[in-house]
Amino acid sequence: MYDEIILSKLFTCLEHIEAIEKYFEKAKGPEQFFKLGDGLNYDATLMRLQALGENLKRISQKHSAVISDLNYAEIDTVIRFRDYVSHHYEQLEHELIFEICYKKIPQLKYCLLNLTKKDNSKDSSS
Repeated sequence: MYDEIILSKLFTCLEHIEAIEKYFEKAKGPEQFFKLGDGLNYDATLMRLQALGENLKRISQKHSAVISDLNYAEIDTVIRFRDYVSHHYEQLEHELIFEICYKKIPQLKYCLLNLTKKDNSKDSSS
């Protein structure tokens, strides 16, 4: 069972993902996604990806068992991507961001939901 702080961080990760999904939902392809809302959806998505990576990085530094329990094979990539957004913003390709939102974010969300559901079910059975 995780403490309140860890659960709060996990739910914050889910909030970032839900915001990304909202910004991304009308995109039919990388070019359209890049232009949605005059580019603001794209920028907002990058900020949420950065914040998501930062949250997961902090969890991994202090609670590595939680990251193992998450059971998401590409977690290190998500964490490193945060640094890439921070330091190489102008070099990002919108095709890559589209692919991350389309394929990787739903997988990560699934793992986070499973982890938080498992923890909540442990909590309620005590």
